[in-house]
Amino acid sequence: MPQWARRFLRAKSLLQHFWIALICGLALRVLCAIFVYGPQALDDYKHGVWPAYQFFAGQPMDLPDYRSHLLIWILAAFIRVGSWIGLTSALAQVRMMYLGLGLVSTLGLWGTFLFVKSFRSKVFGATALYLVALFPLMPFISTRAFGEAVAMSFVMLGFGILESARRTGNRKLWVWIAGFASLGVAVLFRFHVGLLFLSYGLILIYLRCWPGVMGGVIAGFLTLGAEWLVDFLSGKVAFGTLIAYLAANEGGAAQYGVSPWYNTWLFVIALTLAPFSFIFWKKLKPLWRQHWPWLVPLLVYVLAHSLVPHKEERFLYPIVGIELWALAWVWAASAYMKPARVMYSRVMIGLSIPLLLIVCFVNTQEGEIEPPAYSEANFHDVVYLDYKSLFGQSLIRFYFLRPPSELKEIEADGLTANKIDEVLEGSGHHRAVVLLTSEPGARAELHALEGIRTVDSQCHNMRTSGSVIDRLLYKMNPKHNMRRRPTWYLVCERL
Repeated sequence: MPQWARRFLRAKSLLQHFWIALICGLALRVLCAIFVYGPQALDDYKHGVWPAYQFFAGQPMDLPDYRSHLLIWILAAFIRVGSWIGLTSALAQVRMMYLGLGLVSTLGLWGTFLFVKSFRSKVFGATALYLVALFPLMPFISTRAFGEAVAMSFVMLGFGILESARRTGNRKLWVWIAGFASLGVAVLFRFHVGLLFLSYGLILIYLRCWPGVMGGVIAGFLTLGAEWLVDFLSGKVAFGTLIAYLAANEGGAAQYGVSPWYNTWLFVIALTLAPFSFIFWKKLKPLWRQHWPWLVPLLVYVLAHSLVPHKEERFLYPIVGIELWALAWVWAASAYMKPARVMYSRVMIGLSIPLLLIVCFVNTQEGEIEPPAYSEANFHDVVYLDYKSLFGQSLIRFYFLRPPSELKEIEADGLTANKIDEVLEGSGHHRAVVLLTSEPGARAELHALEGIRTVDSQCHNMRTSGSVIDRLLYKMNPKHNMRRRPTWYLVCERL
């Protein structure tokens, strides 16, 4: 670790580092929520953002029985807060959801503070705080509408309380209940977190930490009661969500895709910035010797996910925070090692800045959702004349395509001024016509309409949606990255 970094970490109290990390981490999450509103995958919109809007709007929810309503209620609450201050567009609402999730994620930073405050090493404590706040992947994870992302913060809070109690010999039952209850909340968002809950409880039995065991038993019953209550309020039978989830994922969810067993381990290793992190291998033994009680649950969780056929990186989101604790420990323990200073520290710090800029400002799959997000936010009621655009083919277009707006599929020869007037004449309420395509060959038709005035409209300049990363991925492998194509669109506003 560079000398200037060690000097900075030692110059302030741990509480001061906590507040600095909190402010910086929250700022990054706000930026990510505002600028990166695109989907990571289909599920974050289909099973999070969209049903949350439906619940807010009083509509029947398109939500499978194996999905908990808890996340939906929370996201809908964020939309309602936004409505109080006049944020009603689809874009503003998804940003409010992500802002709310970013705020919830600060619980993980609080948990980290509770975890490290009993350690003598100020360098380790501060490093852990800054990794949780500023590690490039954290702002993105923290603002995604996945149950796993929310679970991550409660896992850190739970282990922060539990490990602080174990290390200091705290025998107050309410403290242990609070720690396990936090893990229980994480279980409500991601059932697999039960592996962390149960494995840590077994470790406390092995250590004969009976106040902790009793706290775990009580919190376990509280968790079961909370799950029953969520199902009851959702109109389901007791534990109906869990039963449906187990049925839908029978056989390891192989029907959704199969990946090699080592994929989960590759993700875990990649988080440490391997292969540069391999220089810490000598510190792994003391790390294990001193911290095995919370490392065992982490390894159990990763191992279990490596055994199921279907794997996605988001399944491991709940343990990302505690893995960063382990990384902070070996990094701080290697602070005076020259290879660590020369290789790892420079690479980590050197990559973090550009990666944070990408994570916080580069939208994902922008070509698919940016045209309707912009049009709906600025004109509200529009007609989309779509010629093979990503939005027209999108599986999440239902979120941005809101009545009275509508989408009409046309051929390339329909991208004309006459067609614009025809649409506007046929409807007296649409404020604009949006022509859009993802076919490069049709771009010239839109370009020819830039700035023209038709009988009923004034056309603006053609816009191109598609982030730098999307375009790079599409250029590298067009066949497998069709959803990363750019989309060209032109707004013609009614006079």
